[in-house]
Amino acid sequence: KMISSDSVARRIVRGLLDRLGLLEVTRRVRQRARLELYTLPQNRLSAADVEKIYGSEYHAKAGYGATIVGPDSGWEPDDVIKDAHASAILEIWPLNKVLIGGCSSGMTVLAVRRKSVDAWGFEIAPDLDKIVLPQVRDYVRRGSMTSIPFDETDEFEALITTDVLEHVQLNNIDKMLSEFRRIGVRKMVHLINHTRMSPDHMTLKPLGWWERKMEKYGFLRRKDLRTRNWNNPRIYGLNDDPEHTYTFWERR
Repeated sequence: KMISSDSVARRIVRGLLDRLGLLEVTRRVRQRARLELYTLPQNRLSAADVEKIYGSEYHAKAGYGATIVGPDSGWEPDDVIKDAHASAILEIWPLNKVLIGGCSSGMTVLAVRRKSVDAWGFEIAPDLDKIVLPQVRDYVRRGSMTSIPFDETDEFEALITTDVLEHVQLNNIDKMLSEFRRIGVRKMVHLINHTRMSPDHMTLKPLGWWERKMEKYGFLRRKDLRTRNWNNPRIYGLNDDPEHTYTFWERR
């Protein structure tokens, strides 16, 4: 079997990096470069292009609002997942009134309200009426992370998002963070996806980057707070995955 010179060279370089203890560092640098190159063109999409992504078909395909899933699904039904998320967050911070950003069908709003918390939400979907659950229709408004349809007078204690911040384009991050300040929340809980390249993910940055951005707007990450491991790989965000876990923030 013929082995190309390029293949031999790659093996030599890989072996050298391994001996020097630099193999993992190199892998991370290459992955970071791939994510940066992915993020840049996502910022060329127009606001209209981004909004089109989030029609009712998007939410149906993702299983948001579903109470039954097919045998090939890798996840629990959405109601089970969102109930677990709500329980995990409220175990850390017992809250009385919260705002759910990018709430899709409003399943998280429903899950939190069922735990005797006054929960409201907002969603960018252009056809929101087609996806919002009837039980929370009165509590979900149309809006975006850069134009939140609530304000300081609503007196929310906390803003909660699940896999939402990475959907905001890089050139809109500062506007989004200004909105967080404007609505007056003192606490925030965010599950941020840092690595998954998909058409709806606009900004894939490491947690350290988010910490620096948040700090500029007065929000500090509570590194001492984390949800417990639910030991169920079919419930994302609650399995001690360092790249996909809930983070807790307080306004100084």
